[in-house]
Amino acid sequence: MKKIRNSLIVIMSVFALTFGMVPSGIAHAQEQEPSGESDVKISDHVVTENQESFTLAMDGEEVDYKSTKTEDSFKIETVEENNEVHTFTYTKGDDYMMIDGEKVSVEIDYEVEKELTDSSSPKLLKASAWTPKYMSTGSVKISKTVKTLGTLVGIIGGTISIAALSGVTIATSTIASTVGHWASAVGLGTIAAGYAFNGKIQFKQYRTTGLVSTGYGKKLYAFRFQDVRAIGTLKGKKMDKQLKSVGSWFFNSKPY
Repeated sequence: MKKIRNSLIVIMSVFALTFGMVPSGIAHAQEQEPSGESDVKISDHVVTENQESFTLAMDGEEVDYKSTKTEDSFKIETVEENNEVHTFTYTKGDDYMMIDGEKVSVEIDYEVEKELTDSSSPKLLKASAWTPKYMSTGSVKISKTVKTLGTLVGIIGGTISIAALSGVTIATSTIASTVGHWASAVGLGTIAAGYAFNGKIQFKQYRTTGLVSTGYGKKLYAFRFQDVRAIGTLKGKKMDKQLKSVGSWFFNSKPY
């Protein structure tokens, strides 16, 4: 597979944050119970245009999560029952996330999977302009030793948020449900032991085969993300959860 750095085929959609993770003007509360080894509940889940918050309860412990975002950055804060606070900040374009004042490396990579390119080539010979053409596979990777539930919650939420800053459209409930699913599978005992968490958000990028109408009397290529997944390991316990199957088409520049 051929490695491609960020400069190639990177789609930094101008409306990634505005229309990506949170529909404008929507606020809601819900309770979810992810399945897994531990009893996990997510409650008080509230999403607005620029903020998301929820409380995660697991095995008698609770963590409050709050994320605040701008067009090109975010700040996450987690607070545990003993009032231990963890902060996570990131600005688009950085190769690190600040976690409790420490620079933790973030690797954003793009590669071309030859088998996907080869498998789609015959279909493109008789394709319409709207037929999806595989372009690349991207990932946002991070590795950090975790010892508390609040740290794990913040890292997972932060990695998903970095992918959103890169233009990957992710549903509003994704952070809460993914955090709950992963924490449930791992368990507090494993977290407290202080093992390295290796996680990534992976996604495939597609483009229309031909130029398509923008609706403004102009034609451009449209792009979309498919098979968006959260993948991680912690002491041999693995998670591979699909966050989104097929995203919506968007234009990389103003369609007018």
